[in-house]
Amino acid sequence: MYSEELNDEMNSLEINDIKSIIIKLKTIMEENKDDLCELDAALGDGDLGLTVSKGFREIAANIDELAVKDIGNLLKRSGFILADKVPSTMGTLLASGFMQAGKLLEGKESLTPNEAATLFEGMILGISKRGKAAIGDKTIIDSLYPAHKALEVAAAQELSLKEAFKGAYEQARLGAEHTKEMQSKFGRASKYLERSIGHQDPGATVGALIVEGFHLYINEGNK
Repeated sequence: MYSEELNDEMNSLEINDIKSIIIKLKTIMEENKDDLCELDAALGDGDLGLTVSKGFREIAANIDELAVKDIGNLLKRSGFILADKVPSTMGTLLASGFMQAGKLLEGKESLTPNEAATLFEGMILGISKRGKAAIGDKTIIDSLYPAHKALEVAAAQELSLKEAFKGAYEQARLGAEHTKEMQSKFGRASKYLERSIGHQDPGATVGALIVEGFHLYINEGNK
């Protein structure tokens, strides 16, 4: 499924590339399942890794049956699968993010760096609407937002997708790490008040892993 058009100066992602990225995300979430559960156990239920690994596994398992011609529809249907198969807090947030991104990219058959920024803008909008969180609230937004801003800057500078997502992943990773300095305001973690400071937010870590999936696929392909 890996696109032959991925080269040093690639400028767009086709629908098969997005499908391959989802499959790569399945692998990434599975590989990080135990670490995510450990992060979540410090302040929450300890099952986040199980939730996200199952969610992306379900999307990947049905990817060939999603007979869609545009990326927006693919993202929306992926959101429907998440909502159906992992109806937990994070599953619902990710589902909302995927569906909102799909709405913004409806009819798009390929993504340039600018449209890739729109994808993450949609995810942030969908998650924020559903969860009422904003940047600085120690949630998944704290890794997705800096990645989105990095993609916007890269698009304005007319950088390649490889350069754009290399920068986006670095910003997402730093955003997730920065949540150690924040106090949790949502969910079970909020009950810990100041004691939540010092712990990296598991949701923000999931956000960074999603950006990492794009980065690894674009820069390394199926390696």
